[in-house]
Amino acid sequence: MDTPVTNASDVPAAPEQDEHVRTRLLNAAVHVFDRKGYASAAVREIAELAGVTKPALYYHFGSKEGVLMAILTQARLQFTQALEQAVVRTGSARDRITALCEDVYGLFEQNVPVARVAHAVLFGPPEMAPPFDLTAFELLFRQAIERIAADGQATGEFRPGSTTDIALAVMGIIEGCNERQLHQAFDPVGVAGVRRLLDLLFDGVTSAQRA
Repeated sequence: MDTPVTNASDVPAAPEQDEHVRTRLLNAAVHVFDRKGYASAAVREIAELAGVTKPALYYHFGSKEGVLMAILTQARLQFTQALEQAVVRTGSARDRITALCEDVYGLFEQNVPVARVAHAVLFGPPEMAPPFDLTAFELLFRQAIERIAADGQATGEFRPGSTTDIALAVMGIIEGCNERQLHQAFDPVGVAGVRRLLDLLFDGVTSAQRA
């Protein structure tokens, strides 16, 4: 078991306290967590891969759990920023939702190892999970789509109905597309595929509307 450093004499020297070291530790932790799993990962492995000492990790994050929390917090910040930009975009509701999903797909594509780590924690044994609400990602995403859908209903672009249902339908598509990026056995759909599937949702599959 990795024990946090508490002895003042073990505090790392100044070069190991800078922001570049913190970034290297985060990148190394993502690699180790992704390859071995959070439970099996050791602080020593993370520190060695980052090219620093174990005290440097404890200085920046306090513990292995602290590293994971920092990874997830950083991911949530990036995700939140993408959602905030989408909500204030101009244009039709359909175009705004499509652009949002393209942004989310691209963000996922750029951070697949982080996404795999988050999924492993979310769907792994509850007792191994850190005190981080991973469902916040789903909630923030749904609320952003609901707000745009409500704008579409207010202008008459979208028919009246549940904005939550609209959000869940859209999320089902983008989440399915994102999950195909988690394993090399699946061919990714790409941004063009995301757009094509959303067009299918917005335009409808059947040739005529139901009574």
